[in-house]
Amino acid sequence: MTTHTKTPAPSPTATPTRDIAYCMDALIPGFYAWWGNAVLRIGGCEAENTYPGTIHDFWGVAIVLPGYRIFTSYQGSYDP
Repeated sequence: MTTHTKTPAPSPTATPTRDIAYCMDALIPGFYAWWGNAVLRIGGCEAENTYPGTIHDFWGVAIVLPGYRIFTSYQGSYDP
């Protein structure tokens, strides 16, 4: 009898903009700003290991308020 195990896919590289994408996608309250690789994150959390999303803009700013209210300059997709 042969057993096959599925090898887990490698997790995406952890980046600050990936964390921001996760927080905005999950509507986790906080203030987020990014300019290239420089980020300012007040609130939020780190992305889960399985989250594949990212931000595709060079710069942006967002605020997520409690009650699922989001105001952001980013209008793109979080898909990889």
